[in-house]
Amino acid sequence: MLGHQRVLNTLQTAIKSDNISHAYIFEGAKGIGKRETALAFSSMLMCEEKDAPCGRCKTCQLIQQSSHPDFQEINLDDDKSISVEDIRNILKGIIIRPLYSKYKVFVINNADNMTVQAQNALLKSLEEPPGFVVFILTVQSGTAMTPTIRSRCQRIFFNKLSHEELREILKAKYGVIKPEWDFITSYADGVIGTAIDLVDSPEYLEIRDVILEQAMQLLQSKDTDVYALYELFEKYDDKIDYILRVILMFLRDLIVYNQTGNFSILINSDKKDMIIKNADINLSSLIKSTRAIWSAKKSLEVNANFQLTVEVMLMKIQQSMFSPLSEAR
Repeated sequence: MLGHQRVLNTLQTAIKSDNISHAYIFEGAKGIGKRETALAFSSMLMCEEKDAPCGRCKTCQLIQQSSHPDFQEINLDDDKSISVEDIRNILKGIIIRPLYSKYKVFVINNADNMTVQAQNALLKSLEEPPGFVVFILTVQSGTAMTPTIRSRCQRIFFNKLSHEELREILKAKYGVIKPEWDFITSYADGVIGTAIDLVDSPEYLEIRDVILEQAMQLLQSKDTDVYALYELFEKYDDKIDYILRVILMFLRDLIVYNQTGNFSILINSDKKDMIIKNADINLSSLIKSTRAIWSAKKSLEVNANFQLTVEVMLMKIQQSMFSPLSEAR
């Protein structure tokens, strides 16, 4: 497993010193690798080989498949609540000693989706766990857990990965380095799950190409039909946050290149030719356009009217580029 070496080293040290907590909270952003680390830690605890986790033995393989008899996991969709029944089902047989391993491990993913009743059902097992039981709760925010749950768990915080770490993980997974990875690692903002989703979903890069092409028309021509351009945003309305971030990152590159002439620090390095071609766009207009997009992004986050917000944003960008007060290119 690549990434989060600090976390893995902490867990390995606990195993070597026989100082394992009976319960952990793994806390960090969605997609940052909490579940993968929970599976790796489970394998460390239960692996049959000395170089745990070996990833080769039957135990390691069964844990990865969530089918080891001494390993129980709740792994529901992000938007589903974890109910009392879910907790009671996973805890059945908790007092029975493990069949094949030294430990029984219980992983509850998205534990911050537990109802208060579910957390109360879990609490008794956290207060008086059998000595062979280890709980791992993965959460985006520990504040969603009751204070009594938090107080009985060791909290492990997952920091965002660096661009270099993301690139190394992608290289190990896919075997090649692609030009668009500069954009992907910047967009992912330290979250490996987001980076992998973008690599595995060519649609996102195709949408980026279409959006940037249309955005450049808006920046280059005062005759661009704003209302026709809105139809493109409407087509991808379920990906509006992605689209706005794509445009913001591109404008950032135009501003950076405008001021420095240095293309080695571009986010959209695979769009270098497009950026250089348009590097003479007025700086003040770029900054005003950036503000218009940020304003629209924040409005949409609080459920403002989609059509009105996007159309106003597009008109503001057009005005910033071609109003009489704008400086000549």
